Amino acid sequence: MKHKVILLHNHDNTWTPADLIEVAEDNRLVMEALRAQGHEVTDVKVYHSVEHALREKNCTPREWIVFNWCEGYADRPWDYAGVVDELEHLKYAYTGSTAWTLRMTQDKRTTRSLLRAAGVPTPLGLEARHSRQLRWSTYPAIVKPVNQHGSYGIDEQAVVENDRQLRQRVEYVLDTFKCPALIEEFITGRELLVTVLGNESAGSLPAVEVVFHDQTAPGKQIYSYDMKFSPDVWSSHGVRFICPPMLTVEARQRLQAACVQAYRAVRGRDYARFDVRLRDDQPYLVDVNPNPDLNCESAVTMSAQLAGLTYPELIVRLADLAAERHKPAAYAGALRPQPQAVTRLPRLFVP
Repeated sequence: MKHKVILLHNHDNTWTPADLIEVAEDNRLVMEALRAQGHEVTDVKVYHSVEHALREKNCTPREWIVFNWCEGYADRPWDYAGVVDELEHLKYAYTGSTAWTLRMTQDKRTTRSLLRAAGVPTPLGLEARHSRQLRWSTYPAIVKPVNQHGSYGIDEQAVVENDRQLRQRVEYVLDTFKCPALIEEFITGRELLVTVLGNESAGSLPAVEVVFHDQTAPGKQIYSYDMKFSPDVWSSHGVRFICPPMLTVEARQRLQAACVQAYRAVRGRDYARFDVRLRDDQPYLVDVNPNPDLNCESAVTMSAQLAGLTYPELIVRLADLAAERHKPAAYAGALRPQPQAVTRLPRLFVP
């Protein structure tokens, strides 16, 4: 079935001219993938209001679905949930997670609670609202701001190895991000990125292993914000990506089960990526990204390709998932959110 698809993307006031060129090319590839399969596609750029941008195009939710690649607003980057709030108010079917999931996973404390309640293995952890008399003795440890996304606020100094360094890093987080710090046991081991795809029949794709050049200093063995978003940092740090990694049968089964379990716990929809540390074949979930990067060089794309999906096929698959929730008859009434239908997708990689 052919769809009418809006590629919804945003402008960010902090982007450089090089960033704008890169974003434009990413958008072009997505639209090209959809058009190659006969879908009608238009792109809509959001500055300060999703509703305003969509009404200017006159693309009604009765006829169009949204491929949601909008990360926020020009002056409010990373407001994923705000974007989705607007889409749900306007009653568009869209790709990706709901506002509930986006908000819950924006707070690392809430995310840990959801995962632990579902039996998902996570590192030992402690929330710190001050740096005095911290009840912590497990080293090395990693200190994170609780309210940041995409590993923002995590660098080499985030990994601490004694009480003095811990106090200093907690103070840094409190002063810089104006939020509590999350102290976690640093899991010495392998770093893996695992994508889960689908809904009721969700399954994990082959993992991507991040291999660090320095295997001795714990602080140099973290997938930091700069590493996630800057290829220059990859090369300068000698970072490599291996897909699929060599894993024992037991490790692979545990990894896939834990990530699908985590996907259910955070009510993932369509796709999500999980950052995992593996120690002695035991996985530990260390980060949840319900709206991961989908460009042609991303970890999600690498995993999908190994599972047999080309980049255009991955993009079309996600649009199809949104289209399954598209109910044109529902748009005759008032603009209020409608219950979302559960979609089914055959497993590509069975846990």
